[in-house]
Amino acid sequence: MPLNPEIEACFEEMRAIRRHLHTCPEIGLETAGTAAFVKGQLDSFGIGYQDIGANSLIATVEGRKPGKTIAFRADMDGLEITEETGLPYQSRTEGRMHACGHDGHTATMLTFARYLADHRDFDGTALLLFQSGEEGFGGALKIIEDGLFEKFNIDFMFGLHNWPGHAENHIIVHPGACMASEDRFDVTIRGMSGHASSPDLCVEPFAAVADFIGGAQSIIPRKVSAHDKAVISITQVHGGSAYNIIPDEVVIRGNVRTTDGGVQDLIEESLGRLADGLASIYGVRTTFAYHRKHPVLVNSTPEPAMKAAARVVGEENVRTKELPAMGSEDFAFFMQHTKGCFVWVGNGNDSPVLHNSKFDFNDHGILVGASYFAELLKEVTRQS
Repeated sequence: MPLNPEIEACFEEMRAIRRHLHTCPEIGLETAGTAAFVKGQLDSFGIGYQDIGANSLIATVEGRKPGKTIAFRADMDGLEITEETGLPYQSRTEGRMHACGHDGHTATMLTFARYLADHRDFDGTALLLFQSGEEGFGGALKIIEDGLFEKFNIDFMFGLHNWPGHAENHIIVHPGACMASEDRFDVTIRGMSGHASSPDLCVEPFAAVADFIGGAQSIIPRKVSAHDKAVISITQVHGGSAYNIIPDEVVIRGNVRTTDGGVQDLIEESLGRLADGLASIYGVRTTFAYHRKHPVLVNSTPEPAMKAAARVVGEENVRTKELPAMGSEDFAFFMQHTKGCFVWVGNGNDSPVLHNSKFDFNDHGILVGASYFAELLKEVTRQS
């Protein structure tokens, strides 16, 4: 089955909307302008909506008779990056751009909304969630805390993300883990300061710092199975203010990624033990804090996604054996409350990577994504 012809028919208009959104990116939870624009489009389609979370909104489209409630999500926020594409629709705000394609995701959902406004021939309810603050600002958690799953009895939830490095007509579906968890840690190592010429009269913290960094890098090869994916990165070391002073305190910060909750537990425990061990070896005092920012994104219900994707791009263009990405995605929080699946839509083999100053969303993805959502709704509701 080709791309949905009615969705293709409105492509030029929806591409113009995407490019307009590209010119005016907003950051984090501060997406009031984007949300207002989305509301205006929904008003023109005759689709009702309500505010939820922080500058997020959810639209409701009722089918012909009661049935399952299926939610779809698009993120709206941009990034604090100065755009270097030189495109005629380049960001008009210095230091901000849509470098992750959320402008395209929003346009895709609006295209799907426009289609549903004229095609309510399904059983149940479709919820279209336009989310702020995906880029590390807790947007999904704000929506959940505002009662998403209490207000709506959601049976399934689906999302998508454009993906550079895959051909524009491909859809990637991961059975199981799709994207990694993200954790952050802080280690404070306290000694006793003094003159650099007399380390014997001090409690010097940097030897402990060196051992912590080396020990952290040994956790994955020594404790994590070679069959599991995990990354530990030291990203900050702060300490000292002069060439001739041994400091009292050094702070180490880092980032952990994995695609397995058990490995996540193992790494947290191992880093904590490593920090504790430094105190007895070097006579320093240590404080360790571990922060779980995003859980692993696990697709519990990939089957309808695979079937819908195959009808849109052809079975030969549905990839189901790709490795999970080590980046994180706050759609994972939704998957802790309901069943669903998150897929990648190819953004082109030659596309710059996500979060790059030269990135641009491939507008063909609007057609693929909206057609996929339309088929996915049919696939899930026909099983009612």
